Amino acid sequence: MRLLRALFCLLSLTCCLRAADGPYRIVFLGDSITHGGRHVELVETALVSQFPERNIEVLDLGLSSETVSGLSEPGHAGGAFPRPDLHERLDRVLAQTKPQLVFACYGMNCGIYHPLSEERLAAYQKGIRTLRNTVLATGARIVFLTPPVFDALPIAKRLLPAGRDSYPQPYEGYDDVLAAYGDWLLSQRILGWTVLDLHTAMKSALAEQRKVKPDFTFSGDGVHPNEAGHRIFTKLINDYLGLTTEVENHIVLEKIESKQRLLKDAWLSATGHKRPGVKAGLPLDKAIPQAASLDAAARVEARQLAAARTAPFPGKKSVWQGFDRYDVAVNGHQLTVVLPKEAAPGRPWCWEGEFFGHQPAPDIALLGKGVAIISLSAQNLLGSPQAVAKWEAAYDYLVRLHGFHPRPALTGLSRGGLYALNFAIAHPQQVSCIYLDAAVCDFKSWPGGKGKGKGSREEWARVLTTYGLPDEAAALAYKGNPVDNLAPLAAAKVPLLNVYGDADDVVPWEENTGIVAERYRALGGSITLIPKPGVNHHPHGLTDPTPIVDFILQHAGKQ
Repeated sequence: MRLLRALFCLLSLTCCLRAADGPYRIVFLGDSITHGGRHVELVETALVSQFPERNIEVLDLGLSSETVSGLSEPGHAGGAFPRPDLHERLDRVLAQTKPQLVFACYGMNCGIYHPLSEERLAAYQKGIRTLRNTVLATGARIVFLTPPVFDALPIAKRLLPAGRDSYPQPYEGYDDVLAAYGDWLLSQRILGWTVLDLHTAMKSALAEQRKVKPDFTFSGDGVHPNEAGHRIFTKLINDYLGLTTEVENHIVLEKIESKQRLLKDAWLSATGHKRPGVKAGLPLDKAIPQAASLDAAARVEARQLAAARTAPFPGKKSVWQGFDRYDVAVNGHQLTVVLPKEAAPGRPWCWEGEFFGHQPAPDIALLGKGVAIISLSAQNLLGSPQAVAKWEAAYDYLVRLHGFHPRPALTGLSRGGLYALNFAIAHPQQVSCIYLDAAVCDFKSWPGGKGKGKGSREEWARVLTTYGLPDEAAALAYKGNPVDNLAPLAAAKVPLLNVYGDADDVVPWEENTGIVAERYRALGGSITLIPKPGVNHHPHGLTDPTPIVDFILQHAGKQ
């Protein structure tokens, strides 16, 4: 079974997880490649095969010919109709399907098969930003895929060179246009966008295949991927969702294929669109019961498969302090899960922001009380929006697919405070309590060293890079540090426990814990301070960890 590489991402518990009796819904948006739907069928097959008890729905709302740029080439479809614009139907789709997660793959049609131009690129960028903002406004999360490859080789005789006034046939260098669109999407990662690089994955796979077979292609018409091409989509998405890529049961796949094709037509008809020639679907009140029957049959088969699994968690198994430990690769970062011998009711867990295993006494005590210890290693991201996005992904995977409690306790030692606090501020309803220890609460203090502390030039430069700040002046003016954004935590009544050395010259408590305490109390928040007289930045923790353990046990696993 292939190890997990990346995870589900969503914004918040209240917005992204429905009530226990409702579905968790994933919607795919895109053009005819998405409408073709093979990768959507494969992704849902993997989901049902691996998690047959989870109430997760996958809907394919891709529409042929569609763009997100709103552009259409002259004479499209022989002059029969202009390309449909996603934004004409987007509000209806979101209102009716109510997704928690959206995958969007646009670009192939958005440049209308012409050479790169600033105007067309700007239209694509505007359309993508509008799509993202519209989805986020509903409380859902959106994951973008860079455009797939345009393969000139199989249709070379039909293509036109650069320098023309018109392009009744595609531009021969159109894949370079899609690469530019993809590069722009990837550049948005620094702002916390989640972007899967499909274009590079397809291009690399194509190059490898052509070393053996020079005329190999994923798309005979240059645009629409074949089965092998769709499996590249599938691998990226499954890796992101924490699923194995292989189809484990072909009976499950057959049921999902029928279900997907039934629901796709029904939902496109129900939500409406401007694209002529699309097959009309059944009314939803007829399609949904039929789809439910197919889904139930698929899950019966999948449960038999799941019953054969004995491991309580995927990944490499080892032993840590006498407890079972599992390590899996998560989008290039290590997720470490240490399980108690018997989980406390509700499967509570403590999520550590960096430095797993340092001063382990509280962790060992918590494991003995049935609390899992979990850490996502996102080193060098310093609590930036990129780090928060990775925590969002891990959170949803752990809660939705593995059944951990929706409100973990968070731990932030030193720089780990930036991770724990920034995630909690973004999602206060997804946190039960926060234990901070000599915690960084303002990057101007550390690594900036703009107050009493020593600072770190190397890490200060990393702050500018990871937060996407152009220069030091922008970093000093930045208002996204935890000390400046405590109101959501106070409103959600998240209790804080801060342990600190009052002689800390690395992360001075007055510039971090002290400011947090003053402001949090002014906002009506609950914070407990435990000073360590004469102690510097190290050692972390307490000689007797009981106050830390009791604080976490009091709150973890509580609603």
